[in-house]
Amino acid sequence: MLFYQAATPQEGNTEIAGTYRYDVSLTTDAVLRNVTLIIPLPVHNDTSAIGEILSESGGYGVPDDWNLSVRRQNGTPMLVVAAANITPIYAPLPIAVTAGEEPAGAVKVTYSSAYSDATPILLPYSFGATVDGGSTYYTADLDAGPIDTKHPLDTEPVLAPKGNLTPAADGRRYTYDCPLYLSCDAPATANLTLSIRFSGSNEWWLLGWSSNAYTDLILAEIQGENGWRRVRGTLSTGEGRYFHGDPSPSPRFFSLQSGKDQNDVR
Repeated sequence: MLFYQAATPQEGNTEIAGTYRYDVSLTTDAVLRNVTLIIPLPVHNDTSAIGEILSESGGYGVPDDWNLSVRRQNGTPMLVVAAANITPIYAPLPIAVTAGEEPAGAVKVTYSSAYSDATPILLPYSFGATVDGGSTYYTADLDAGPIDTKHPLDTEPVLAPKGNLTPAADGRRYTYDCPLYLSCDAPATANLTLSIRFSGSNEWWLLGWSSNAYTDLILAEIQGENGWRRVRGTLSTGEGRYFHGDPSPSPRFFSLQSGKDQNDVR
């Protein structure tokens, strides 16, 4: 009986905390100069709390010589990353350590801006920000938590703008395209890889951590001319555990099939 109570959420006692997280990872294999990059932000009600944090130097991992600001493109806030130079970061291979043994002396890691046998691993620049999503206590009619992770479209921040939003058959996953801008001076063979990930999650403790979430992800490999381009993204909803079983398809499943782009900037 005691174990059942400990493993079951209790009304008014089990706290569920929400968190929004925005993470950007950028990798380049050549030096980029005079860089201007414009990328999607999480937006809700035409505003972006994450964008405001990053533009006010409140995020993490932003290099000192980068400048981040928010610009509206056709009414949608987007993040502008400006830098005089973005240089590749190559690292050495990990040092093998035998279990139970300590490394011999201090380990010095030397990085390089070019590939070599000594530094073969290309590392990303990673930056982002988090926002408190609030908290609530479990009640019998609560399903997800303070963040609506089953039906985030229209109710929660998602990466924007989205065009050609298409639901999967299960109603929990959507694909879309979105605009992205890059202008820089770089070799014609330069490759830029970009990952933009935004998530909203609810977490609680019951004999261990449990959670549910939605995740909005854009992956892009960029090579070629400067300017605007369309890249693909995926919104996944209803991930994790819920108090009332599996997540149901979004009630907005049919309304989203109109094919009308949301705040398309092109």
